Amino acid sequence: MEGRPAALAYSVAQAMAKTDSEIGVRGGLPMPRRKQTSRREQTPRREQTAGPFETEALGAELASRLEPGDVVLVRGELGAGKTTFVRGACRALGVTAIVTSPTFSIGQRYPAPVPVSHIDLFRVTDLDGEDPDLLADYLDSDSIAFVEWPPVAEDPVARLARIAARVRIDHAGGDRRIVEIA
Repeated sequence: MEGRPAALAYSVAQAMAKTDSEIGVRGGLPMPRRKQTSRREQTPRREQTAGPFETEALGAELASRLEPGDVVLVRGELGAGKTTFVRGACRALGVTAIVTSPTFSIGQRYPAPVPVSHIDLFRVTDLDGEDPDLLADYLDSDSIAFVEWPPVAEDPVARLARIAARVRIDHAGGDRRIVEIA
């Protein structure tokens, strides 16, 4: 990783191997502590990853700044690495289950110190014809949520939860991806 920004050197393995001084406790369960930066201080960033492991590492890095009630909107075309990014974040948040795209089930909730919701709206063209509680079942103040394919639901999501970050992932040839986090 010579020549790569230090942020990319951060790995999912490092995220899962935090020391006691880096972990807080909520409800008797360990939870990553929130960094003391305000959302306004965070500047948009753009990184190029060389493969899935680095894309997961960026997800893990973002996860370290999330807290219950936060939602991350994740955009990108098919196969861009949206679920790979979410998988890295989930691992850093303590999810031990297999993280896969919930394309056919709309959403998945994963148990963790702070529960994680993973929503995929690829097959939803319009929320008007859907159950009004479709998103409410996954977005609450006690969990962290990731929403793939958010354009159809950005306004309803914003009414139900706090959008902490917007991520866009684009193909850059081979296994490389351009990841923008705002």
